[in-house]
Amino acid sequence: MSGNLSLISELEDTMASGPDHRRHDKLRKVTDLFVANSAQYGEEQVALFGGVIGRLAKDTDTPAKAELSGRLATIKNAPVEVIKQLADDAYLAGLASTKGRSHMLAIAAREDLSEQVTDALLTHGDQQVARTVANNAGARVSERGYEKLVDMAGSDASLAECVAKRHDIPQRHMRTLITVMPEPVRRRLASTNPQLAERIRRAIAEAAQQSALEAKRDYTQAKSTVQALAGAGKLNDEAVQEFAQTGQFEETAVALAMLLRLPIDAAARLLSLEPADTVLIAAKAAGLSWSAARHVLLLRTSGRNASPQDLETARLTFVRLKPETAKHGIEFYRARAG
Repeated sequence: MSGNLSLISELEDTMASGPDHRRHDKLRKVTDLFVANSAQYGEEQVALFGGVIGRLAKDTDTPAKAELSGRLATIKNAPVEVIKQLADDAYLAGLASTKGRSHMLAIAAREDLSEQVTDALLTHGDQQVARTVANNAGARVSERGYEKLVDMAGSDASLAECVAKRHDIPQRHMRTLITVMPEPVRRRLASTNPQLAERIRRAIAEAAQQSALEAKRDYTQAKSTVQALAGAGKLNDEAVQEFAQTGQFEETAVALAMLLRLPIDAAARLLSLEPADTVLIAAKAAGLSWSAARHVLLLRTSGRNASPQDLETARLTFVRLKPETAKHGIEFYRARAG
């Protein structure tokens, strides 16, 4: 009991410091106190902290709640009521990033999931977690998330079927999915779902058209333009951004091929088929700025299916990506391209 009285006194001192409108500061100080000693606290002490933290968190802003969620996500004996109160996107994404498979499956089955949460689930989860997300009609999936789902579906026919049935799958990803989906699965889906059968038929036709377009692309003029820039020492970030921003696919592909020492067809695949993360690796390895990399990403999808959240996620990935890591990654891509 004396331990609780001492703790109450310490909490009161913390709560009393500073004016009442500095609730975020008070919340941070109380959380600091809890996190520093959480392993030593018993049930009563945790409940005491829960009451104080819960009251402070109730009237703080979203960034403060997100910060609190992230800090409590790794605490095993975090106050249950506070956890329930903070069951928002940031907290759920934190759980998906730090907890085990059973937690991820439980989160993936929730009725309403944001792109932030499904991104975390698909980044850290296994095939079963991915299937649960894909089967959840209330789960919103980002462009990045669909890239991950389609990539995983290449070796999982059951997942491919789940993803194909989603009403919100962008057509670009549907085209890619159809190319990796086993023919028996494709036929079964088409025979049991007329609406899906039409999407499958259209995706097959568009994939064939895309392949024909790639085969017809003429890079002769683009090679001449890019080589002239390289000869003048002007094949740089600004030039690549200009090509991508103005929709010059061939010139952008040739520029990337030259900067990365890739075959032109391999550089062209970056702009049409490869996941966004591979494009970011290539852009970083080529020494491009985020502005240029962003326009290359937009060129890749003709500006479609690129939400502000997708672009912000890509920006953060690009900023955090180390040039050395990117160079190793592009070496692997170069070897794979033959």
